[in-house]
Amino acid sequence: MGYLLLLIYSLLAPVIAALYAVFFLLSPRRGLMKALGGELGERLGFGAPSFGSAPVWIHAASMGEVKAAARLAPELAALYKAPLLFTSSTAAGRAEAARLGAEARLAPLDFYPCAAAFIAAVKPRLLLLVETEIWPATLYAAARAGVPVFIVNARLSPSTAGLYRALAPLARLAFSGIRRVLAQTQADAARYEALAGLAGKVSVTGNLKHDMLGISAAGQAKVKDFLAASAWGDAPVFTAGSTHPPEEPVIIDAWLEARKAVPGLKLAIVPRHPERLAETEALLKGRGAAYTRWTQAAGPAADCLLVDAMGLLQALYAVSAVCFVGGTLDDTGGHNLLEPALFGKPALFGPNYRNARHAGDVLIKEKGGFLAETAPALAKTLTLLLTDPSEMLAAQNRAASALATLRGATSRTIESILHVSAP
Repeated sequence: MGYLLLLIYSLLAPVIAALYAVFFLLSPRRGLMKALGGELGERLGFGAPSFGSAPVWIHAASMGEVKAAARLAPELAALYKAPLLFTSSTAAGRAEAARLGAEARLAPLDFYPCAAAFIAAVKPRLLLLVETEIWPATLYAAARAGVPVFIVNARLSPSTAGLYRALAPLARLAFSGIRRVLAQTQADAARYEALAGLAGKVSVTGNLKHDMLGISAAGQAKVKDFLAASAWGDAPVFTAGSTHPPEEPVIIDAWLEARKAVPGLKLAIVPRHPERLAETEALLKGRGAAYTRWTQAAGPAADCLLVDAMGLLQALYAVSAVCFVGGTLDDTGGHNLLEPALFGKPALFGPNYRNARHAGDVLIKEKGGFLAETAPALAKTLTLLLTDPSEMLAAQNRAASALATLRGATSRTIESILHVSAP
């Protein structure tokens, strides 16, 4: 049954790919297909690169997944004393991989003849699939060729897990060559463990992206100069980063309420999309809140700073007392909840943090992050932290501690791979 399902899948894969291309050609996003002609050879697996020795092959869907493996990839290649091959499903991912110094290609279509021919030409030492890149034909081709396969930074949604459970014979065949699934969280691990062919092959190593977090020097001098000229002095600063339109009324109202207990409290709003700054200005004017736009700040500033420039968020988090992380009070799903913790700052965020669920859960559990859905709730937490020095110090320490517990996925992932497939 598994072979029949694989045959049906392989026959359907080129048809689905063609329909996908037609969809984009007929949509407003047709510009994404302008390079299709030049990319077709790579998409079909032609002209595979040759190496002097068997490469470590890493496949990542797009730019975000390539970045997640940016530290893991060169460390693993060095340990194996092997060249590094990156494939991606998108041109942006390929470009990001090339910037890492790897041989970068577009991934061959998940059609067994294409995948098998590519693997036969490249002869990889091992294959790492990043996050959710589960391609049955490629996995089976790798198993047939004896290539050890690892899924790293693995995550799996309940719906996708349900699909693979329904297609258990295909899953068992595709997963036959997988040595280990190295999952982000216990929940992801449990979903993988329940799939056919993966029992006993799953462990939790954490999220590689947490190891990529680092402090940037960008904007620090500019923010320092602003503080010196603004007359803000040592007043506490509340920075709301990467905010979206539905969130800003809540943030502004919470700030105005918290100022009743902390009169000197300053607010810095950093909208996710600066092009819609006029909406934020209208909100502030409607509430009678004086503000200064960053690009117009040349002297003493109002108590609210509206940031209409890029690259300043980390520098503002660094000088803040408390931070709010946007995309969590609307449908976005949350931005980087851990960035404030880089500076030992407590983070406030709304209930919709699905894009960073594990990080948010850890911050809340460790009490280095606080959930708030309404302006009164946000103001209450702000006031507590800003009026109780012992509570603030404890929250700062707990934020840093939460970040520390989430780091280390890269070393754990490498250790797990080497344990199963030694160089």
